[in-house]
Amino acid sequence: MSMLPRMKKSVLRGLRPLCLASLALTAASSGVACGGDARTPASPTARDATRATGDEAAKAQETEFVALTADTTKTLKSGAKIDVPSGWWLRDVDGGVAFQDPDRELTITLLELDATSTDAATTLALSKLGRTAPPKIARKVHEADQAGWDEVAETVWETPPSERRVFALNLRRQGGRTWATLLEGKIEAFSRRGAQIGQIVLGLDVPGVADEDLSGKTALPLEGKRLEELEAFIERTREKVHVPGAAVAFVQDGKIVFEKGFGVRERGKKDPITPRTRFMIGSVTKSLSTLLIASLVDSGKLKWDTPVKELLPSFETGDAALTEKLTVAHTFCACTGMPRRDLGLVFEYGEHKPEDAFKAFVGVKPTTGLGETFQYSNQMTAIGGFLAARVAEPNKPLAAAYASAMKARVFTPLGMSDTTASFDEGRKGAVASPHGGNLVGPRDEPMVLPPAMERFVEPSAPAGAVFSTAHDMARYALVELAKGKTPEGKQAVSEANLLERRKGRVRVGPRSSYGLGLATSELRRLPVVTHDGGTFGFVTRLTLFPEKNLGLVILTNTTSAGALFVDAVTQRLVEVAFAGKEQAARDLDKGIEQDREQWMKLHEKIAAPVPADVIARVSGTWKSERLGTFAFSSTKDGLRVDVGEWSSRLGYEKSDDGTVRLFFVDPPVEGLPMTLEDGAIVVALGQESHRFTKK
Repeated sequence: MSMLPRMKKSVLRGLRPLCLASLALTAASSGVACGGDARTPASPTARDATRATGDEAAKAQETEFVALTADTTKTLKSGAKIDVPSGWWLRDVDGGVAFQDPDRELTITLLELDATSTDAATTLALSKLGRTAPPKIARKVHEADQAGWDEVAETVWETPPSERRVFALNLRRQGGRTWATLLEGKIEAFSRRGAQIGQIVLGLDVPGVADEDLSGKTALPLEGKRLEELEAFIERTREKVHVPGAAVAFVQDGKIVFEKGFGVRERGKKDPITPRTRFMIGSVTKSLSTLLIASLVDSGKLKWDTPVKELLPSFETGDAALTEKLTVAHTFCACTGMPRRDLGLVFEYGEHKPEDAFKAFVGVKPTTGLGETFQYSNQMTAIGGFLAARVAEPNKPLAAAYASAMKARVFTPLGMSDTTASFDEGRKGAVASPHGGNLVGPRDEPMVLPPAMERFVEPSAPAGAVFSTAHDMARYALVELAKGKTPEGKQAVSEANLLERRKGRVRVGPRSSYGLGLATSELRRLPVVTHDGGTFGFVTRLTLFPEKNLGLVILTNTTSAGALFVDAVTQRLVEVAFAGKEQAARDLDKGIEQDREQWMKLHEKIAAPVPADVIARVSGTWKSERLGTFAFSSTKDGLRVDVGEWSSRLGYEKSDDGTVRLFFVDPPVEGLPMTLEDGAIVVALGQESHRFTKK
């Protein structure tokens, strides 16, 4: 959950998600399951007509799809259970069950198979379903001993870019039985229904299969050898994944028990990271923005259920009924049904002002119902945060009002003296430099990014503009754990309004929900409150274990491997604090291997020089209604595009179906493709699609 979608493996689910629940820029570039899509027939009847089972007995066991009018628990023959959201369609098939989303644009088919390996189950599942996999595999992942399963695997096949479809098979085995889940559907459907897909697929509850349960354990004191072990692991991990700099803090029982900097502020330089070094915290900002609202509710200046329209009469969306219903709380719940639209944050941000946030949804229609499913929206969050700033500081421009209100009502009361929501202030003094990866290489040498690139956050500041330090964020973690009280005993925000932010407003997965700028989930059955953050060059995590009075803060200055780092450190903390099964190091090594394989595959795919005829075809200036101007030119580094705020080298691919694509190879959107069509260039991600024409 960050400013930008990225490929990452979250330890906050019982399984590595592989890529079921979210779109990522790197996956989108590959045209595969997490960012490609899959062919789903228009109707069950059409599917039956084309499916070659050749088994009349099996066909007789199938039923027609039935629409679910309420959340439903489906029990399979083995006793395994799956929770299916209301509005989905369900159908029994031979050996399992199939689901379709409310719009009938994606299909999930789950089979229970007698198979003693995931490889054997792959062949058997495709045969039983009468499916022929595409010839090329985009990504194949295999892991042993994960969350109670003997094996977990997933194969994602490449599909023709012009078809824009997903074809992926997820497999989980225990003993002689394997549960095989085939995912097929349109990319747009996977984008808007990602959370519900995760709920169905990752929520499979099989008797006898359970992740390690640490919920009944008391956290051991983080001191002495335990802290020494954690510190050593952090540094080993940082070096292994090539994170230039990181700052980590642990809090326990009302105190900061550990805070330390690792590495350097900028690759190639010597200035060290300390607990007082500033980093951008990305979307962890959202939880602080809702603290601002909580303080205003405490003082009677605002209510969580105040209509947005009451505060902003000019507010509009493409759905008049939704416009009237939306409240201040809705702006932070990721439950409005508005689609995620991050390309507008990446491109043309230099032309946008905070005041433009109030017009972000004019003409935009929701793609799911209010409260129906999780759809992350940085722009909606920006509206809520800026409205709170206007209430707090009515006579100032929005940017100044937000920075001032956050300082007066959040940072100062919490004792966060080095924290700011002002970009110019944040870049002063001891501040880490942003870094990002590229697809040209070397793989393990993250690029130093111009700090000015990070100004993309300013038009949506309440969603991700805060700069902070490990020390200040540790103080914030203590206030969260103390239900609004500072370490000095002052009630900075009321317990009721602080906890209001943690109430689940929409499900994110089988055991996770999203509240108001905070998510609730489980890690090895330990209840957690958490949020991740990511910008162009920083990756951050805040994780709290409220029932254990324990928390951690992790700040890194790279997006190239920051997600691997924060996952590993989070996992290792749990293992040390609760004497849990040691698997953080093993999972890290596996994650590094998978990350390298995926990078190399994409690197090799687009490494060829751009042909001269393509350079001639695109050279010049192209314009889109919403994403501004792209200027293509031939340079000594090959074909390059300048988008105004930044530029990137470009890679090239001509797919088997004839589709010609150019790929950004440099940060901030390395791996994002541009498709060349007749007279146009199209940039698409998730539910977004933007068309450029030549000027």
